[in-house]
Amino acid sequence: MNFFKKLFSSNKEEQINETATTSNGENAQTGTNTESTAEVNAIYTEDYFAKRYTENNLDENSMLDGSLKMIESYFLDNNIEPKIKNPINHPNNLDQTVSEGLGFHLYCNALQFEDNATIMVLAMAMSDFYVRHLDFKLYNDNEPESPLRSMTLKYNKNGAVLSLYPYEYSLKVLENSATFTELFDKIKNALNTMPNPDEILKNYTENLDE
Repeated sequence: MNFFKKLFSSNKEEQINETATTSNGENAQTGTNTESTAEVNAIYTEDYFAKRYTENNLDENSMLDGSLKMIESYFLDNNIEPKIKNPINHPNNLDQTVSEGLGFHLYCNALQFEDNATIMVLAMAMSDFYVRHLDFKLYNDNEPESPLRSMTLKYNKNGAVLSLYPYEYSLKVLENSATFTELFDKIKNALNTMPNPDEILKNYTENLDE
């Protein structure tokens, strides 16, 4: 797995960000991790968001069907019973493809998949789950912080936006540095504690006036 180690070593930033939007279209983006509270790290307009991010409609993405079939095939070929019958791409099941049986990386290698294609299969499966079951939207970032973050999932609640990076996170899982279940549990908690955009902007502007 030297490829994974080389690719991932260049970017070990946290996987979760939150964004707050004001009523006049400005945005205050707050970065968070799993052990600390959110902090404002950027402000940008809705026009900037629209320019930077392009929504990726999974219903029109030809890679999704193949990715889900790969997950199903892994369980069948390795005689493994998925922990969750439906959906097949539940985070618990995706973890099984890494921790049980041959291992998803070796399985895909045997099918002559390139490493980036292996990561993308898991990233697409992960994205579909968050879009279908947690109301996230998948975007292509036209100005990514790193190549690993060109895909981003975003959940918008009244202007507060929670962001994930499925390709980067899938790579981390394949490196045995994280699990999909772990992230899922953290996201469920985060969705229940989304920040208030107006309060964030108020605190931010008050600090500017000091």
